[in-house]
Amino acid sequence: MLTVKDRFIPREEISNLLWGMVGDISTHSLSMWLKSKTDDEFVVVPREFCILVVSFLERQAVAKDHLLFDPQKVLGQLEEIKRYL
Repeated sequence: MLTVKDRFIPREEISNLLWGMVGDISTHSLSMWLKSKTDDEFVVVPREFCILVVSFLERQAVAKDHLLFDPQKVLGQLEEIKRYL
């Protein structure tokens, strides 16, 4: 079962981000900041990318049911991933 562990970032760090940047905060800057504050555990990617990857893996799991993994288990794990999308 896929479990995403919550990470907590001190408010002071968020405040430093907000007040330490000149102008608007880009999604790239926010993504890199989050990655750095979570020791590379979390990254930000476009939602559409995640949807495409899950869709691809669903097709692969069904097509390769003769391999050494359980396609039903893989499909179940993909359903769990889709809950986060």
